[in-house]
Amino acid sequence: MGGILARVWLAPAALTAGLGLWRIGRPGLWADELATWGAARMPPGQLLRMLTEADAANLAYYLLMSAWVRVAGESETALRLPSLAAMTAAAGLLAVLGRRLVSYRAGLAAGLVFALLPITSRYAQEARVYAIVILLAVAAALLLVRFKLILYGFVVAGLGWLHMVALLLIPAHAIVVTYRARSSHAVQRWAVAATAGVLAAGPLAWLSAQQRTQVSWIPPPTLRAVITLPDRVAGGAAVAGFLLALAILAISKRRVSVLAISWALVPPLILLLCAPVVNLFWWRYLLFTVPALALLAGFALARARTVPLVLGLLTLGAIGMYPSVSYRAPDGHEHDTRGAAAVIAAHSRPGDAIAYALNEPVVPWEARDLVARYVPGARQPRDAFALTPQRTAGNFLATECPPADLSGCLGGAPRLWIIRYESHPDPLAGIGTEKEALLRSQYTLEQLWTPRSFTVALYARKLA
Repeated sequence: MGGILARVWLAPAALTAGLGLWRIGRPGLWADELATWGAARMPPGQLLRMLTEADAANLAYYLLMSAWVRVAGESETALRLPSLAAMTAAAGLLAVLGRRLVSYRAGLAAGLVFALLPITSRYAQEARVYAIVILLAVAAALLLVRFKLILYGFVVAGLGWLHMVALLLIPAHAIVVTYRARSSHAVQRWAVAATAGVLAAGPLAWLSAQQRTQVSWIPPPTLRAVITLPDRVAGGAAVAGFLLALAILAISKRRVSVLAISWALVPPLILLLCAPVVNLFWWRYLLFTVPALALLAGFALARARTVPLVLGLLTLGAIGMYPSVSYRAPDGHEHDTRGAAAVIAAHSRPGDAIAYALNEPVVPWEARDLVARYVPGARQPRDAFALTPQRTAGNFLATECPPADLSGCLGGAPRLWIIRYESHPDPLAGIGTEKEALLRSQYTLEQLWTPRSFTVALYARKLA
């Protein structure tokens, strides 16, 4: 048995590792990865203090990364390696789960489907928590099937500490247990283990609930957001269509299908129903459902003969090639942070200053972080309005000069840089009422650049 299990996990894990390593360090860190980088560099005491004010939901992950960077360093590759390791393990465990549920052939097919999905290697190259959450979601399903409830409770607790939304797997698992349990005693034992795991994450849930403004940027779910959810979590419309077609072919009333279907459908349905009260319906938060779709697709492919099975996998790899390649471009994580920094590094002069929108609606920390990370120190303009850097004195964002002191803080800088998130034909609009008025009175727009997801503007002081 051990040899069979070793063979079933080896190919999916190796393929996931290989695809994940391909150009892992090429894309620049985007906003959320920069938040990881910034938090991981902090001393643990300061990190804990900051997280009582903001971003508490990522407490466990940031502490893990804080320890990791002290060993591995802060390069893009180093920051992303924990995610690559987690996704590699997830692919292997998913194959083992498929083997246990159906057959060796089904497990191997499911693991390979998962490895070939563009979204798998994309988030194997993301310095965020999602790959680890996917691993724990697969582990929880495997432990549930094997009914190893003590370990299952610990994994549930881990899911809660790393990603609260992933606890929506518990209602999905409840359906599975109710469907397959041979006695009420078994259901009760599972309920105790699941409840213990959820309660263990209670303190973090309470702290996160005090910081609900952290998710205030999530737009209300629309019909379009619901319809395109499979596209986003699979890594492209063609990939999603192919995956869903295979998944539909695999649907049945067998308990193996009940596990995968409830895993795939229950979490997004609950988020959708709860959105009017607490809106957390965002596609990245549901990445832990992707292995369920891969399981169903693997079950469908396993029913075919060898040639159609191989052709199905090759087709999936072919239609996923374009998004996979695009993810590995310098701006492959959708924010061209390196490009924005390169503009400043190439054109800055001694005496230049830079100003930021402190209350940027979505990612207010990103502009300062990209300058700190990617603009060489000697080329960095003076941060005109900052009194303290980001992530100091318990604050997540920088603190800036009060309105009455803005003119003094700005000084006589002959040129001023502005970085805004997304496209801004008028980069000063929305930068802050008092700040905007001051800058409009003293500067005029000289040049504008638009690297992906950013506006970089250079202003010159008006002639007297």
